[in-house]
Amino acid sequence: MAAAYGIHLGNSSACLASYSNGAGLIIANDAGDRVTPAIVALNGTEWEIGLPAKSGQPSSKSIIKHNKRLMNSDFNADDLTYVETSSSCRIQNDEKLVYEFETSETTLFSNPDNIATKIYAKLFTIASHAMSNEGDLKLVLAAPLHWSNASRERLVKCAELAGFDVLQVISEPAAALLAYNIEENTEDVNVLVYRLGGSSCDASVVKVSGGFMTVEKSVYRSDLGGQCLTKDLADFIAQEFRQKWKLDPQESRRAMAKLLVHADNCKHVLSTLNSAHVFIESLLDGVDWSQNVSRARFENVISSKISSYLEPAQKVIESFGGPIHKIVICGGSMKIPKLQSAIANLLPEAEVLSGISPDEVIAVGCSREAGLLSDIPEFSLKDMNTEVEFLGKDIYLKYLDQTIQLFKEGTAPFTQNVQSIDAGDVKSVSFTLHEDPDSDGFATETFNVESLTKPFTLRATLQEANILLQVE
Repeated sequence: MAAAYGIHLGNSSACLASYSNGAGLIIANDAGDRVTPAIVALNGTEWEIGLPAKSGQPSSKSIIKHNKRLMNSDFNADDLTYVETSSSCRIQNDEKLVYEFETSETTLFSNPDNIATKIYAKLFTIASHAMSNEGDLKLVLAAPLHWSNASRERLVKCAELAGFDVLQVISEPAAALLAYNIEENTEDVNVLVYRLGGSSCDASVVKVSGGFMTVEKSVYRSDLGGQCLTKDLADFIAQEFRQKWKLDPQESRRAMAKLLVHADNCKHVLSTLNSAHVFIESLLDGVDWSQNVSRARFENVISSKISSYLEPAQKVIESFGGPIHKIVICGGSMKIPKLQSAIANLLPEAEVLSGISPDEVIAVGCSREAGLLSDIPEFSLKDMNTEVEFLGKDIYLKYLDQTIQLFKEGTAPFTQNVQSIDAGDVKSVSFTLHEDPDSDGFATETFNVESLTKPFTLRATLQEANILLQVE
């Protein structure tokens, strides 16, 4: 039996979810973490992926970070500079993009696609170990909204080389909505999807109507991300160290590299706890550093940055101009309570959906889509564009002495309308379908409802060629 999975591979981390019993479940990696760092390193002659690549002595490794930025076929000079600055491997950008991993024992060459394949292979191993029985690993991937088809195809090929059977690539905002089942809303809703990752940020307004999602407005920023907050926290700790020891860690690249790692860990701890302890062995000139950082202090350190993080959301809301009913937050940096409350305060009347950990939302949505697609294997969803026929006229339902509009013109296929029917003590009820309330019925169906609990439920499903009526 095929297992359904969803993966969100970000610039900083990757998350794997499976779909079973009607829900998406996060699968932890071999270290027990629910999110795996999207980092690959060559240590000696061995490749390290995830947490092993992030930990240990960076000086003995050749490391690539934020590889996803260069998976975009339309990457620019700023993306290349950012990846070069954050990584320790050399990057050659002549005719083709090539990574040069050099250690004391060997020199190896790779490229963005090979690195992505290694990360997917790591996740494939995790998924395989979690399976209770043999079968294909069906997968849905999420890609940024602004990516081209060529960039999405590169993701698909990497995942397939790793062993997955890729069913579809969906946009990150769509995956975020799927995680919360928002497409099942009976009323039309406008949703703000705000994602703040490690090195990028985007805000989108999505209209959900009849099970269909339409991205109305979107803003992407590659200069905003959680790394800015990590840098601020590292600078604060460096200042505290300098005041006590009269030594400046900011003058040493090695010391700042250590500080950034510990500041990042501290930031994650403060997302859930009120205080975090930082201990750095031999930070500078053999001096150890130990410090407690409270959440209040951290929020004070980052307070000057909050307004800049709100800009994409404010811009997309103003551009859209309509009411926003719900807010979905996603991305690892949105685990920070101060940022969550800042986004919520932008739209006080909107419902903020935060029941799923922000860094897991997109993967959960992908897994749910994979589970849904597993039930319709005849669909070919490799193409980005698919023609869909919508209902061309209103459909009305009559029963007993009641008349209701069952489906309105423009309704999408497979839309459901659920009605509570109070039929009193009658043994059977006839339902007739009409093109308008005064016309003759074009279809009739009668149900024996004597044994049903009153009031009973009528479920109408708009199918491709007919309307299916069910009572329960």
